[in-house]
Amino acid sequence: MNSYKKYRTTLFIIILLISRWHNFSQEQTVNLLFLGDIMGHGPQIQAAYDPLTKTYNYSDNFQYIKPIFDQADITIANLEVTLGTKPYKGYPQFSSPPELAIAIKNAGIDVLGTSNNHACDRGRAGIESTIDVLDSLGIAHMGTYKNQIEKSRNNPLILYQNGINIALLNYTYDTNGIPVPKPNVVNLLDKDIIAADVAQAKTQNPDVIIAFVHWGEQYKDLPVDSQKEWFTYFKSLGVNIVIGSHPHVVEPMLWNKEDSSLVVYSLGNFVSNQRQYKRDGGAMFSLTLKRNDKGKVIIEDASYILHWVYKKTELGQVTYHVLPIDEFQYKKYFFPNSADYRAMMLYKTFTENLLEKYNLNIRQKEQITVFLQWLMDDIY
Repeated sequence: MNSYKKYRTTLFIIILLISRWHNFSQEQTVNLLFLGDIMGHGPQIQAAYDPLTKTYNYSDNFQYIKPIFDQADITIANLEVTLGTKPYKGYPQFSSPPELAIAIKNAGIDVLGTSNNHACDRGRAGIESTIDVLDSLGIAHMGTYKNQIEKSRNNPLILYQNGINIALLNYTYDTNGIPVPKPNVVNLLDKDIIAADVAQAKTQNPDVIIAFVHWGEQYKDLPVDSQKEWFTYFKSLGVNIVIGSHPHVVEPMLWNKEDSSLVVYSLGNFVSNQRQYKRDGGAMFSLTLKRNDKGKVIIEDASYILHWVYKKTELGQVTYHVLPIDEFQYKKYFFPNSADYRAMMLYKTFTENLLEKYNLNIRQKEQITVFLQWLMDDIY
C-alpha cells in the first residue's frame, strides 16, 4: 500500500472512530427515519417475479438505500399495499406477495404504517393476511387490526430506544369508499377516535407521541386546508409531531421551535411505478429526539434526504432501485440512458427549490456516505 493510500486508510479509521464515539456518547438520543409510500403497482410485481423459480424477489429495490437505513435507530414507512392475497395485482386494489415484506425487513425498515386508503382493497382477507405476514417476519406495524381487542392491545405502538419512550399512532382519511369489514379496525381520521387513542397513549407515559397520517390531496405540492386543520387538532391534544403521506409528491416540512411542533405534510413516494414528473421520487425525513438536562425529550434536529426511483431496463429485465440522490448525482456513468440521469436531476432541482422556499427550520441533510465511499473505493 503506497503512502497516499495509507493516509486515506488512516483518515477513514479516524472518521469511523469519531462516528462510533459520537453514537456511544448519545445514549439519550434517538434518530427516527420516516419514509413515504411503499407502492406495489403491477409492473413492480412483474419485475420481481422469477419465472424459473416462480418466486418473487424485491431486494434490488433497497440495495442502494440500505446504508441510510443503517444510520438510523428506527426506520418507519407507509405500506400502501395489502400482502399475501392472490391474485397479486396493483392499481386499483393492491395486493403484493409476501416477498415484498421480506425485502423490507432485510433492508432494515423496522415499522410499517398500514392505515391508508388502500387498506381495505382486498377486504377482510387482505387486512388479516397483511397483519399475519408482518407478524411472521417480526415487523412492527400500526393502523390496522383484526378486531377491537387487538387494537386495544397494540394501539398505540410503543417504541423504546436509547432510553426514550415513543408512542406511534397511524391514521387515514378514507379507505377509497370501501367499508371496513367487521370485526376489523382501520384507524380513521375521526376526532373522537383520535382523542380516545391519544388519551390511551398518555396512560403509558411516553416521552413523545407521533402521528403518522395518510391525508391531503394527490399530486398537490402544497398542503390543503384539511391537512392544516388536522395538524392543529393533533396539537390541541398534545401531539406536536405529525408525519404525512398520500399525495405521492413531496410537500413542505415545518418545525416551529417556539411551540416545539413539527409537521411533514407529505414525503411523496418511496418506491412505486409512478414515472410522472414529481411522482418518481420522494424524501426521507430524519428526526432526532434528545432528552435534555431537565429530563424532557425534545426535538434536537430535523432534516430530509432526497431519493429517486430508478426503473432500469437491461437485456429485457426490469428492476427498480431507490437511489439516494446525494450520492448518485455524482455517478452519471451509472445510468446507461442519459435521460434517466436527467430525470433524476430534474426531480432534485424541483424538490430542493420547493422545500427551500416553503420549509421552516428543516434543511437537507448533509450526507457523509459519498465521502466514505470515495475512501473505501480507493483503498480497496
